[in-house]
Amino acid sequence: MKIVQMLPPAIVISVLVYACYIFYKHYVLTARSLQASLDWIRQTVMTMHEGGEDVRKSGLSKVFQGSILQENWMDFAKTLHEQTVVHPTGGTTKRYRMTSPVSAFFTAASVIDKPLRVNYFKHLPGILTGIGIIGTFSGLLFGLSNFDASSPEVISQSVSLLLAGVRDAFYASAFAITAAMVVTHVEKLFYQRCLTSLDELNDCVSRMFEGGVHEEYLAKLAHTVHDPAEQARQVREELNRALMPLIQGLEKSQQNMADTICDAISRALGNANNKLSSQIENALQRQVKAPIDALGNQLLNKQLASADQKQDLARKIVRAQQEQQSAAVEKRSEAA
Repeated sequence: MKIVQMLPPAIVISVLVYACYIFYKHYVLTARSLQASLDWIRQTVMTMHEGGEDVRKSGLSKVFQGSILQENWMDFAKTLHEQTVVHPTGGTTKRYRMTSPVSAFFTAASVIDKPLRVNYFKHLPGILTGIGIIGTFSGLLFGLSNFDASSPEVISQSVSLLLAGVRDAFYASAFAITAAMVVTHVEKLFYQRCLTSLDELNDCVSRMFEGGVHEEYLAKLAHTVHDPAEQARQVREELNRALMPLIQGLEKSQQNMADTICDAISRALGNANNKLSSQIENALQRQVKAPIDALGNQLLNKQLASADQKQDLARKIVRAQQEQQSAAVEKRSEAA
């Protein structure tokens, strides 16, 4: 019976020990490593105040490369406004101006909360307290379920067992509440340390570049507004730069369309001419060749007919001459 009553406190203690181990492994050690990385980056940045801003920018890129803040630095570097400064001696240098605060990119949500899994571990103390309360009620339920009131001796023994079970359950609950308080203190302590290191790093990076570029833009805008001719010229140049690619694209598309239409018309006219030529040729063959052949046949027939008539006439002439000769012979014979 006593072993059964010890079961809830043992389970509670085991769960608490495991939760504390997970908290130490995945939060405390990670927070120490994160704080060490932030401090190392801050100390490295503090040694880079000498030199031009272009040198600082390239140096910071090398420092943040491969670190946990690489993506944050790349996003911040895109907002730096590059300016070319012309010196009286004729040389030029590059400088970079901040257009957005560093804290807008190196935020606690992206740098600290995500690797430390703050959204889970900040609720861990409440979970530990709930486990302790569950252990207390479990111990009470086990003691009450095994309470026997059949005789005074049994009642005395059951009461002693019940009180022992309740005592152990309260011990487990007290241990759970203590663990929850310790976890809360450690979680807030390391989170504040990481937050302090991040704020110091943001201040160091902010001191590397100057701001105020918005004021310069506003001053230029005000100067442009007070000069209508300059404003009109800038608007015209902007329109020309914006519309030139569009106009070139339209001219190119129109030229391609015209070439396509010309090719299509040429192919259509060629096909139509070929069809018309073949139709005219067929029509000429039908309308001209047949009459010519008929006329030729008629002329041939007429020539054949005239030749036959000439042969008949020649035969008649020969026959007439033969008859005349015969008559002349007969007359001479009669005269003799």
